[in-house]
Amino acid sequence: MKIELRIQPEFALAYQRYADFRPGDTLRLYVRTGGPGTGGLFYAIEKDEQLANDAAFEVEGMTFVIRPQDFWYFDGGALTYDKRYGEYGFFFSNPRLD
Repeated sequence: MKIELRIQPEFALAYQRYADFRPGDTLRLYVRTGGPGTGGLFYAIEKDEQLANDAAFEVEGMTFVIRPQDFWYFDGGALTYDKRYGEYGFFFSNPRLD
């Protein structure tokens, strides 16, 4: 299954600046529960290896991967960054989840 996800180049560059991720890194996007103060779902990211069934997105030299069981959360979404908020400027939106 192919998923649609828009990852803004500024999002990837900000992770390089604030989280010390580098071009060549593979970063796993996944769903976590129990968000701070919300108890809901939110995206998380960590260094990992790409698996055979992962969806993969190349942005600014980094590979973002998603496991099939998390496709439902990311499909149709966008990962953006707003520099006005510095290290807190990372945003995920998905109108399909509204």
